[in-house]
Amino acid sequence: MNIRDNIITGALLSLVALHTQAGSLTVTEEFSAADNSKNRSSTLSHWTRERIAKAPAIMMIDKKKPSAPKKSSTTALTHEAPMSTNGGSPAPDSNAIHRQAFAEDWKKLETEFGTLYLENEQLNAGNEDSLANVLAGTSGVYINYDVNTFDAFWKVFPHKWMGKFTFTTPSGDSSCSATAISNNHIVTAAHCVYDTPSRNTFYTNKAFTPAYRNGSAPYGTFPTTGCRVLTAWVNLSGSYSINTWARHDVAVCNVGTNSIGQTLNAAVGWAGRSWDWSSQQLHFNAGYPARDVNDNFLPSPAQYLRACTAESFQQTTDTLGSGCFYGRGISGGPWLRNYAPFQAQGNVNSVNSGLFIGQHNLYGARFTSNNIKVLCDAEGC
Repeated sequence: MNIRDNIITGALLSLVALHTQAGSLTVTEEFSAADNSKNRSSTLSHWTRERIAKAPAIMMIDKKKPSAPKKSSTTALTHEAPMSTNGGSPAPDSNAIHRQAFAEDWKKLETEFGTLYLENEQLNAGNEDSLANVLAGTSGVYINYDVNTFDAFWKVFPHKWMGKFTFTTPSGDSSCSATAISNNHIVTAAHCVYDTPSRNTFYTNKAFTPAYRNGSAPYGTFPTTGCRVLTAWVNLSGSYSINTWARHDVAVCNVGTNSIGQTLNAAVGWAGRSWDWSSQQLHFNAGYPARDVNDNFLPSPAQYLRACTAESFQQTTDTLGSGCFYGRGISGGPWLRNYAPFQAQGNVNSVNSGLFIGQHNLYGARFTSNNIKVLCDAEGC
């Protein structure tokens, strides 16, 4: 079975040039200024609230028998010293601007939840401490929970950095998860933006909706203006394999402004990044899943942010595993180090790539100098 069976089939032939210089480690889309303007308009028109809500979620599935971790004695020592970048806050008036511009979305969310926990400054120390203890989990034990199904966490740090990532394949609209990072970029999984190997092209109508919740988009939707994947991802062939594909399954995309002309970072801020850290880390793993590991539908598929907290382990070279049972749609969702609710901190250290059927683990690339740093150095994120 090849990749098209895993990701709903193929991709529309993208009306952009693929730019790969000889010896380049990355492959990117190239848009002209006119194409970017046209793409922004058509993508914003395409992604109505209803379309975003209904976009089927995808996931890479390794259908081979779950493999035991294959630790490499050199993996943890192959790169430079651990590095990280800091997260950032949005513009001070972002909430006021977007509450006015997307009034129906905010009314729906604030009517359902009231004002409790909607503003960081409204939190008292007692509430914050107790919630942080619940959400942070315990090292070595994984817990799973709904982030914004029953609580108003759609607008607080670091959850507002995360969102639903939507795009179009030959079979129709699809969805993954993604995270806002610096310089108005997002980070997600490569299989959510680029079809390899069946057509070797980027998907179309790619857009990011941060803080999405059950049909509401309180900060609007941000069309991509170009995405970048690793050349190693483009050159893969055969069937998806966690042990050989996941380490390359990373993509970064630049995004344009939303429908009211606001940039992504001004709207919600951004997460930090980390790379070359050891495989054993406590991660907050989040995204918008529609089905569980056994391919069973969850209530209200892909409408809510869900998360697992777990200590990661080394699966194989530059590939992490982490306890979690969520499936389709959580692809591309972040693995945050230094997670803390209500605080503008957290470093994306991996993104969800795939799973083995019947196993309650998710797998993703260990962020290193050879994947996320290469991509962001080339892309300017």
